[in-house]
Amino acid sequence: MSTTLEGPDFVIIILYFVILLSVGLYSSISKFLDSKQQETSVKEYFLANKSMYWIAVGASLFCSNIGSEHLIGLAGTGAKSGKK
Repeated sequence: MSTTLEGPDFVIIILYFVILLSVGLYSSISKFLDSKQQETSVKEYFLANKSMYWIAVGASLFCSNIGSEHLIGLAGTGAKSGKK
């Protein structure tokens, strides 16, 4: 089992960053060129123009804060207590 990165790995990583940067640049340029969309975008960023429910915002914040250390810790606690 090889633990080093080889040619195809670098191609995939570079391709990922190129796609990520191109989507971000396209979004920024299109909003910059369309001034009407730029003015309304500030309102749309906050709670989807205030049409989003609080439970969706709370669930999103909770899920984005859960990391691998939480999952490993929960699995370790469950293994230590012997519960399934």
